[in-house]
Amino acid sequence: MKDKIKVYLENKKLYINKNLTLKDFIKENNAKDYPVIAVKINSEIVSADEVIKENARIDFLYANDLDGNKIYKSGIKHVLLVAASMVFGQNIEVYFEHSIDKGICFSIKSDTILDDTDIKNLKKQMKKIIAEDLPFTKINVTKKDAINYFLNINEPEKAHVIQGILDKFVIMYKLKNNYNYFYTDMPYSTGCLKDFDIVYLGTNKCVLLFPVISDTYEIPKYNHYPLNMRAFSEYKKWITSLNIAHVADVNYLVSHNTIEDFIRTNELYLQKNILKEAEKIYARENIKLVLIAGPSSSGKTTTSKKLALALKAYGLKIFNISIDDYYLNQSQMPKDVVKNRDFESINLIDTKLLNRHLTKLLNNEKVVLPKYNFSIGVKEYNSKPVGIDDKTIIVIEGNHALNPKLLENLSSKQMYKIYVSPFAPLSIDRHNHLSTLDIRLIRRIVRDNEFRAVNVEQTLKSWQLVRHGEEEYIFPYMKDADSVLNTSLIYEMGVLKVYVEPLLYSVPVNSPLYEEAKRLTEFLKIFYPIPSEYVENSSLLREFIGGSIFK
Repeated sequence: MKDKIKVYLENKKLYINKNLTLKDFIKENNAKDYPVIAVKINSEIVSADEVIKENARIDFLYANDLDGNKIYKSGIKHVLLVAASMVFGQNIEVYFEHSIDKGICFSIKSDTILDDTDIKNLKKQMKKIIAEDLPFTKINVTKKDAINYFLNINEPEKAHVIQGILDKFVIMYKLKNNYNYFYTDMPYSTGCLKDFDIVYLGTNKCVLLFPVISDTYEIPKYNHYPLNMRAFSEYKKWITSLNIAHVADVNYLVSHNTIEDFIRTNELYLQKNILKEAEKIYARENIKLVLIAGPSSSGKTTTSKKLALALKAYGLKIFNISIDDYYLNQSQMPKDVVKNRDFESINLIDTKLLNRHLTKLLNNEKVVLPKYNFSIGVKEYNSKPVGIDDKTIIVIEGNHALNPKLLENLSSKQMYKIYVSPFAPLSIDRHNHLSTLDIRLIRRIVRDNEFRAVNVEQTLKSWQLVRHGEEEYIFPYMKDADSVLNTSLIYEMGVLKVYVEPLLYSVPVNSPLYEEAKRLTEFLKIFYPIPSEYVENSSLLREFIGGSIFK
């Protein structure tokens, strides 16, 4: 046994030959039907060319888990960029713009309008690069050399971002003759990126699809949501009118002491869109229920209360209900749901009680509403009976507000449905967009720590379960929304950075969540810090950092 070392792989103890390369270890021990994307040794992602020299804990990352999915996404983007230069020429410009229904929307800047044949050729070249099983070569480059490189290839926004990073060295990745700068680790080779698809939307816009975070390993079917696309494009048009396209442009405002005015302008823009929603609701006849839904940390609570005020400005009476107050008592919760920690499930909501209360209220009967006590897990009834009249609109907010099971006994003709989410039109650079998922995760880390006594590791650990729940219980009902409200704030990462960085740095190196914490800290380096004192107390951002006037 002298030449053997002991490793733990997914709770299995193995004895392997000393100095075995990780690449060979993967071939011998991957028991799944889909490829390993990257490997962790003692919680740190390392190159597959490294050898295993001593006893260690090894974890495989796959495309359908949290860390692996981000790596897969960066790798397939790099493959696409290389393939595009080979198919359309070195001067072709590709812009990854934003996330959209389990994929990334990207555009190809060209003098001609592409057709389906062009997209087929692009996919064919990508598959060829993948089949060649080429390595992504990690290179440490001095900050100065990285800046000069991107200036020379006419990508100044990348140079500007790197300029603001304090590190002396920048990690770049080489694939064939293409060098690029991403904000994650990369797959160990192109050979593990076999699953992808491209959907052509026309006018040189496409959607890149890849495996999603789920229990299965498959390419999702693309569903086109025009309201979501419009929410992105309208916000993009607005920030472009202010000469803001990239993170570096916001950093410029910070460094030139003009960010406070921009914050006020950004807040007014969001308020204007909320007022538009109120105007639409007022113009519709017979609306009795306004439903506000969205995934975790999308700003539903503040949005619902701001919308309620806007509706009052039209002379309407408003009655607010939070779905969170209708959780089942812990003793009544389905055991299988609790066992699987499926806390995003609609099956934890007392839908029968909510339906009964709403029916009575709409019939002008009085009810005693519950208030959920999360510390002991029960609904409490301490208020007096309340009722509404025919001129009152009930505003209901919660993750599941668009799920038909929630209000199955009520007429849809009386409802106005709003889906909210922070669809950020701000790009880091042309190849790296500001992810909606990362915005929501960072918001949640800060809020959990500030208000729920939940530490950063607990939030990171639960995030994949939250994402599973969103895919099953929330996202399928986006299509039923009457309107989509974009709740992103262009400046927010600079403010959140001040709160979240110390929390992320507290994650120990031996934690299984260390790599995700490190990824987020690396990502946050590109944002200049913004003092929270600039943020007004009515801002949606206060829902996460504290100090909101909306209780």
